[in-house]
Amino acid sequence: MNAVIYARYSPGPKQTEQSIEGQVRDCREYAESHNINVLKVYADRHISGTDFERRREFNRMIADSEAGQFEAIIVWKIDRFGRDREEIALNKIKLKRRGIKLIYAKEVIPDGPEGIILESLMEGLAEYYVADLRQKVVRGLKESALKGLAVTGKAPFGYSIDENKKYIENENESWVVRWVFEQYAGGTTATEIIEELKKKGVRSHKGTPITKNGIYSMLRNEKYIGKCFYGSVPIPIPALVDEDLWNRVQCHIVRRPHSSAVYKAPEKYQLSLKAYCGECGAMLLGDSGYGKLGQKYSYYKCGSRKKQAKTTKCTLPAFRKELLEDFVARCTFQDVLNSEIIDYIAEKVVEISKIQPEACELDSLKANLKECERNHKNLLRAVEDGLYSPAARDRILELEDQMEEIKVQIAMKSIEKPKITKEHVIYWLELFKKGDLNDSGFLQRLFDVFVHSVYIYKDKVVIAYNYSSDNNYPEALDVSDIAEGSDTFVKVDDRGLYPNIFILPDPPVFLYICNSIVA
Repeated sequence: MNAVIYARYSPGPKQTEQSIEGQVRDCREYAESHNINVLKVYADRHISGTDFERRREFNRMIADSEAGQFEAIIVWKIDRFGRDREEIALNKIKLKRRGIKLIYAKEVIPDGPEGIILESLMEGLAEYYVADLRQKVVRGLKESALKGLAVTGKAPFGYSIDENKKYIENENESWVVRWVFEQYAGGTTATEIIEELKKKGVRSHKGTPITKNGIYSMLRNEKYIGKCFYGSVPIPIPALVDEDLWNRVQCHIVRRPHSSAVYKAPEKYQLSLKAYCGECGAMLLGDSGYGKLGQKYSYYKCGSRKKQAKTTKCTLPAFRKELLEDFVARCTFQDVLNSEIIDYIAEKVVEISKIQPEACELDSLKANLKECERNHKNLLRAVEDGLYSPAARDRILELEDQMEEIKVQIAMKSIEKPKITKEHVIYWLELFKKGDLNDSGFLQRLFDVFVHSVYIYKDKVVIAYNYSSDNNYPEALDVSDIAEGSDTFVKVDDRGLYPNIFILPDPPVFLYICNSIVA
């Protein structure tokens, strides 16, 4: 297998190039032990895991994956790939479409349904870590703002931050700000102002010439009239221009109109790569059209009908996107997110989490500590019995040092990777019950975690869930017998107007049969 490595470390004073080196070294060791050929390394430095736009190397890797030169991406741990579950899901879909596997060097995520749930849980923990850290940072910045302190490390052009962390006027730059405002209010264009600033040798804080964007940012910055806020908390800052000049400038600024279509989010088909035609087996693809009144309608349509409309014999009609997604979501809520299934999933996830390298290492450290404590206790008992010697004394001191060192290592490992308990998993799964089905991000997470595949027929829907004790169950399920009503599948419940549930004897994967669905 050919693969590439992706590594990343976040902004912060303690994040260094060594972090990248360590990640790459572990990934290469994993590749070597699994006979994987590493073609290339992509690395993003000082970039947050939630900032997918600025992660240039990551985006280049996703673009390069289209060429089909590698079959896998190796990352050190789950949180290196990202800390935003919605963006992670979208990028995973892109990779899955291209047949590319995501591999974690230092975390064991087995194939199969329990692995999918464990992976999603760990992604959620990574996202929670960022949210919790952000909350603490915001709280700290608010406290600084309440004290009248600057909350950013850099001051705007024209200002400096003194030793007390207060904004003060920078007289070497403030004259430039006043001059720019006066020139623009007098009718001078931004381009002409830039040319004059170049002649005067004025440069930005970065040492580069001031650009047109820099000029407009300056002209719109209310700090220059003494208005500075962190949220609703005012921060003292000296005014560099008076409000009359400010108002005259605002009247002259030309605001460029933007087409709303540029910012319109693309249509998201939440069952992408999961929905299949029950008649011909082709994947359902997203499609859309417009009604007589200009209303846009979105559909799931059989891929063979969409691509080979004239030659295909498939007669499956198109299904309204909203109706199908809502149906699958409500079925998932009803029959997977119940106490019995949640309890089963929690037990399986905890069982798998115990084989994580960190968990094994932690158990090993605890075993070593126990052994040292036992030897220490035996030596102390021997000394109490009168068997004292200098060698025994040295050994006791040595064991005490070892015990202290192991305790520190256990504490550090426990902080790095908190133990996943059954209560943690149940709490996390229970959160899905509170999700909003109208939220596209939540709907995507729900399907990614619990839904394996969906087979659509004219009069029924079969849903296979990620609920199984068999980690080797096939990627694509053969549901032809179910469609024909075979007796090999045992009916366990009939809910009248609700879908009927059938369960396979082995592996136990829940499957849905819907009596009818509106096209």
